[in-house]
Amino acid sequence: MDFNIIAPMPVTDVELVGSNIAEDDHPVWDVGVTYALGDRVISLVTHRIYESVQPGNLGHDPVSDAGSWWLDLRLATRRWSAFDNRRSNKASRADEITYSIVPTRDCDAISLFGLTAGAVQIEVRDGGTLIYDQTFVLADTGHVVSMYTYFFGGIFYARQKVLNGFPGYIGHQIDITISAPGAVAEVGHIVLGRNHILGSIMDGAEVGHVSHSRKEFDQFGDELLIKRGSTRKVTVPLRVPTVQAPRVMDLVAEVDGLVTAFYGSSEYAPNYGIEGLGFVDDHTQPLDAAGDSIFTLVLKTIK
Repeated sequence: MDFNIIAPMPVTDVELVGSNIAEDDHPVWDVGVTYALGDRVISLVTHRIYESVQPGNLGHDPVSDAGSWWLDLRLATRRWSAFDNRRSNKASRADEITYSIVPTRDCDAISLFGLTAGAVQIEVRDGGTLIYDQTFVLADTGHVVSMYTYFFGGIFYARQKVLNGFPGYIGHQIDITISAPGAVAEVGHIVLGRNHILGSIMDGAEVGHVSHSRKEFDQFGDELLIKRGSTRKVTVPLRVPTVQAPRVMDLVAEVDGLVTAFYGSSEYAPNYGIEGLGFVDDHTQPLDAAGDSIFTLVLKTIK
């Protein structure tokens, strides 16, 4: 099984050329409006949400304010939530979500996380010509463990999906449609970029559960549990031809400090849960001059 990582492409106002999600979470900040304590506005520059922390708030730009008048809630607007490096702040819309993106870098892979949808469609256009059109049904059969669950276990849908191999060159338009007819379509984060195979996954890969919930005790010794979600720590031993060591080290350096997608792929086997949205936490690459080098890559997912 190969281990893949997607070197992410930035998605800014230049790349995002269209969406059916309106950017109207709150009023757009207006220099001539006086805002009361607790009023919220959005900025079309940063695509973030701000809350007034003082009454009589007039003429103070939330983008340049240092916190005296506005609190940056660190939340992207709903239209931009799919590109804010978080899964928990989701973009949503009734029936379907659409995004049109024109890459400024070569892009042959898309990974979608935090999905609530029945299908995802990817279309690629070169000028006015449709050159790629694929729809991926997100039905998930991983819960089927017996004849009973096959017939009565209900219908489940995948929460994440990796798509690659399409012709997303610079200047092409990539149209993404996330469909949930009769329901609310959701997506937590979308990564677009160039797919890279780092090496072959060896036995001993580990996927660890990291709880962020608080576990405390009151004065009587009773447990106080406060649920705050969880992330995963993925430890993957990889086999890489030693002559490719510089390539692998350069790729790890390229994605260092960036939120990206990673996954295992094989023609004959599932990925065994080695798939996620996160960042490289540790990478040490011992070199074996005999031919292949074996090293461990540690990644952590984000909420």
